[in-house]
Amino acid sequence: MNIFLVPYTRWRHLAMALWCGGFGLMAWWLVLSLTLVGGPKWAPEWDGPILLATMAAFIAAGSVLGEDNLRRRPLLQRLGRTALAAAIAVGNTLLWYWVWTRLVPLVLPGHWHEDAADASLVSLRYRMGALFMAGMSTGLAGGFVRRFESFVSHIAGGITAALLGGAVWHVLGANFQGLTDLYLASAALGLTWGFFYGFITWPIPDALYAGWIRVLSPTRFGRRIPIPAPDASPKERFVGHFPRGLDLFLPVEDGVMEMHVSVAVDAKGAYKARGLSLQPTTVRRFLERVDLRYDPRRPAPLETRLDSGDRIVLGQGAQQAELEFLMLPREEQ
Repeated sequence: MNIFLVPYTRWRHLAMALWCGGFGLMAWWLVLSLTLVGGPKWAPEWDGPILLATMAAFIAAGSVLGEDNLRRRPLLQRLGRTALAAAIAVGNTLLWYWVWTRLVPLVLPGHWHEDAADASLVSLRYRMGALFMAGMSTGLAGGFVRRFESFVSHIAGGITAALLGGAVWHVLGANFQGLTDLYLASAALGLTWGFFYGFITWPIPDALYAGWIRVLSPTRFGRRIPIPAPDASPKERFVGHFPRGLDLFLPVEDGVMEMHVSVAVDAKGAYKARGLSLQPTTVRRFLERVDLRYDPRRPAPLETRLDSGDRIVLGQGAQQAELEFLMLPREEQ
């Protein structure tokens, strides 16, 4: 994972999903290789717990490793956090698998005990509880390593992702349209489980990006300045043609007043443009135009929230300057 390779678009929310889905596939490939190359080294009744524990460990560790790569944490810290997540996921998955297959059936009626303990029985009905607990273990591992940040979301996301993966596994392995391939069904289980776990629990946060103003008009074309302070504290940047004290100077010949517009970021990371001049000041975005020229009858200047790609037009006609608001990786500061 590299923050420079994840542009600030809506598609960035799929980056961690695809990353974790890849780790789910790697877990399936590892277990399959150990099973087919040289034969399994464990009893048949261990196939289920080993597969679920390996997928839980890989997916939880992959999510933590992806975050640490994006945040550029030290290598030893990345390895330690990743190993801790994998260990928690494995331990909890094996523990809860034993609880589901050995203890829970004792209090249920009928032949549930024999069916749940039968390792050769491939049925979502008897494996749903194991998937539920494996998903919970995945969320527990990620939430614990992240110091219980959004802990409920991690648990709920892990359970949801594992159950969705189980549903896909069941459909592909239950003679769906003539397809009965438990190997590919297990691959789909890992891919689906990892994809939705990464999508739900830890999408790439806006805190890894910072807002910038870039000049698009011919004068000073390409000049850009960051909005937040280097320590990520709230900041307001001023644009105008006053020769001293402003953050971005543009010439008066382009219709820019002494102090024309400002762009600010608050403590929550929200970016806003404020009109400071009586001259035309317009924010343009898809299907929307916002007039920010200063109204003397108001106690404060007008402002509007900015999104990446918004254009700010200062002046009008032949005398106008155009700015663009961009979200770029914070490391560029």
